[in-house]
Amino acid sequence: MSTATDFVPGEPALMLTVLRTASDHLDHAVLFERVLALFCSDEDGRQITVTDTPDLRRRIDNAIAHLQMAGLIRVADGGFLSITSLGQAMMMAYPLGIDDGVLCSLPAFRNRIYTDNAPTIQGRPTPSPACGSGFSAGIHAMRLTENPYPSDCRDHEDWLMGWDEALDQAKRERETLDS
Repeated sequence: MSTATDFVPGEPALMLTVLRTASDHLDHAVLFERVLALFCSDEDGRQITVTDTPDLRRRIDNAIAHLQMAGLIRVADGGFLSITSLGQAMMMAYPLGIDDGVLCSLPAFRNRIYTDNAPTIQGRPTPSPACGSGFSAGIHAMRLTENPYPSDCRDHEDWLMGWDEALDQAKRERETLDS
């Protein structure tokens, strides 16, 4: 039996082990022992002993957090894990393991991941009405000289940017249709 200190089990096996531990209402210490006891093999089919590493502990905590976000388990006081009815159903539906791809099918997980990781838009300027007017003018093939704003104001430039964007969009659409 070979040993690899950097080897850790795959996510589906890890999450399934967390779910099974939760279904037995056990704590983190038992979960960790179960993860260390997982049967894993290398590319040549030789069994590898799973060893305790900071990365393994981080991945176990990550699996617990993701399963909790998805509503499959609960962590009670004292670190005891318990499985929910949804967790039981998912464990039966995916007997070979669960990963984040499976969890993304659950709205609670998907919504939480999105709200936690969505990009923050700060101070995004609203488009100028002049830009929209210029875009509309470009779509309707109006000439550049038909810009209704005086050349020394910001609206003139915004109208021009909108008009130019409309021409670029029309060009991209033509190129798409030609190919």
